[in-house]
Amino acid sequence: MKKQFLLIPFFFALIVIGLGLSGMGVVIPEMAQHFSVSYSVVGRVFLFHGLGHLLSILIAGILGDIIDQVSILRLGIFLSLAGFGGISFLPSFSLVMASFLLMGVGLGFIDAMVNPIATSIFTERSASSLNIIHAFFGLGSLAAPRLYSFLVVEGYGWRNLYQICTLFTLVTLIIFLFPFIPRKNQPSQFKELLGVFKQPVLWLMGFTTLFYAGGVSTLNGWLVSYLEEGGVKRGEGAIFLSYFWLGIMLGRLILSPISDRIGHLNTIRLNALGGIVFISLFLLLPFHSTSVLLLLFGTGFMLSTLIPTTVSYAIATFPEVTSTASSWVLFNNSLGSFLFPWLGGVIGTAFSLRLTMIFVPLFLILMFLFQQWLATIGKRNVMVFNSYQKE
Repeated sequence: MKKQFLLIPFFFALIVIGLGLSGMGVVIPEMAQHFSVSYSVVGRVFLFHGLGHLLSILIAGILGDIIDQVSILRLGIFLSLAGFGGISFLPSFSLVMASFLLMGVGLGFIDAMVNPIATSIFTERSASSLNIIHAFFGLGSLAAPRLYSFLVVEGYGWRNLYQICTLFTLVTLIIFLFPFIPRKNQPSQFKELLGVFKQPVLWLMGFTTLFYAGGVSTLNGWLVSYLEEGGVKRGEGAIFLSYFWLGIMLGRLILSPISDRIGHLNTIRLNALGGIVFISLFLLLPFHSTSVLLLLFGTGFMLSTLIPTTVSYAIATFPEVTSTASSWVLFNNSLGSFLFPWLGGVIGTAFSLRLTMIFVPLFLILMFLFQQWLATIGKRNVMVFNSYQKE
């Protein structure tokens, strides 16, 4: 079998994550009506799912280095399948909330394991392979809202969306049951796991993705409200936001060969600068629909490679503890996605959504500063950690 065909199962896994993360927001109004609860109550799906996803990423990363990465990945797909199924069929609101929690845990396990497993297969072009794989997260994120809209027009509802997600996840689980993934030869020792957290470069990677999430999740969470506050008609704001995610998806496909050619750190710094320029122009220039679409697309396009390339750099830097290193990067990304949109709402309520949006380039500038610091100490850290492993 050609190695390129082995990308396909990972495409499925990232689509599952995209469907799970983007499907929640679109079904909230119908769920609230179905269970006769307020938006504040039904909004707990974000809390339950977010907590499950946040904690499971780090736990799965550590378990993947101690036990077996393939088993953790399969468990994550199974838990996601159970979560999607519970949302689709369980009758009570409390059981549906528990299913969102279960889905969050499962998606976290998948998120944590896909990257180290993929890099163990695609060793020669790991960064470009991860960028291509992560592009399908964008496909899943774009698919869920559009699929739900189609179902509503055809007379179906929110449970039907999750039934389709359940079926797709079942197919994904069946694919990953085939023995095409190489197993890790020797589990890591607990001493190695503790050692990686003593390395400054790992913390800098974490701060990099924390502030990346601050910029991207704040933009994703508040752009539509900001545009509507500025006079854009209800419903049109989502179209503008979709161009940002289209830029993310296409950027990962088009820019994927660059990271392995010019290096991980050069790639993420250049992309960060591009993202800062595009989002700053969006905020500074007068509103025009065409220019806004292009600038939001450009922002997504330039920021697209940051997560997969940083994950690839973490795995290359700490090859003995790939699951823990990559999961720490993703944990901080998830933490930022959990924290900063809430902070943006507080700022928007107290002052204005304009100020909330100004924080997007500020977060990205902080990300770039940590990237610069990372580039300064990164090579030295690799030598120190390697010598630590030999002792």
